[in-house]
Amino acid sequence: MKTTFYFRWCIENDFQVYIKPESYYYKIAIRKGGITSNGKDFHYDRETGMEYYSNERTGSVRYKTVEMASAKIHDVYKYLYEENTKGLPVRPSR
Repeated sequence: MKTTFYFRWCIENDFQVYIKPESYYYKIAIRKGGITSNGKDFHYDRETGMEYYSNERTGSVRYKTVEMASAKIHDVYKYLYEENTKGLPVRPSR
């Protein structure tokens, strides 16, 4: 299934995609570097001495329910893949 490919690609390329509650609605948020930074803006790994940074972008679309937002999250995975692989010959296998 292609959704699984895009989801896996996001994990391998350190994109954390999640639903963020804001007041009475929900938005989809994307955090580049979010997996290695444990979902925070900054993470220091004591074992390796490495510092990891990430930044969050919140989408502009407001969803009334979590279910409505989660129905669109697969489109975000695909969008991230397509935007970050423009011009590259790599495409998902069928």
